[in-house]
Formats: sequence, structure tokens, C-alpha cells
Amino acid sequence: MLITTEDKETAMAPITAAAARIATPERPPLELLGGPPADWPADAQIAYRSVLGELDGWCRAHDAPRALNSWVAEEAVRRGW
Repeated sequence: MLITTEDKETAMAPITAAAARIATPERPPLELLGGPPADWPADAQIAYRSVLGELDGWCRAHDAPRALNSWVAEEAVRRGW
């Protein structure tokens, strides 16, 4: 299978867009959200709890394990998603 430059650009578009969202002035750099979520600013803690709640709800609805939900939620907030 031959992959063209256009295919690469199309495949990379979501990744590039996500990286651009992280670097905007409205979002703090990743380093500012160091330490555990309990030490984060209030708005970041609210976002973390929101993401965690959505993940836990999805897991309950689909009878899936929740073991990594806290980590996934933390990474999502750190990356500004």
C-alpha cells in the first residue's frame, strides 16, 4: 500500500489541531498543572471531576472496568481537552 503526502496530511490533521489547542494563550502550559489534581486551580479540578464523571458513567453503562479512568481524566485536563 502506497501512502501519499496528502494521506499523511489528512491523517495528521486531528493531531495537529489538538496540539494547536494546547498551545493557545487561554490554556496554561502543561507544566502549570503539575502535581496531583487536588493541588490544581479550582477550574481545572472542576474539569477533572467532570471528565472523570463522564468516564465512570460510560463504564457503568457498558459494564467496563474503571481502573484507569482517574489517570485518563487527569491526562485529558493536563492536555487541555
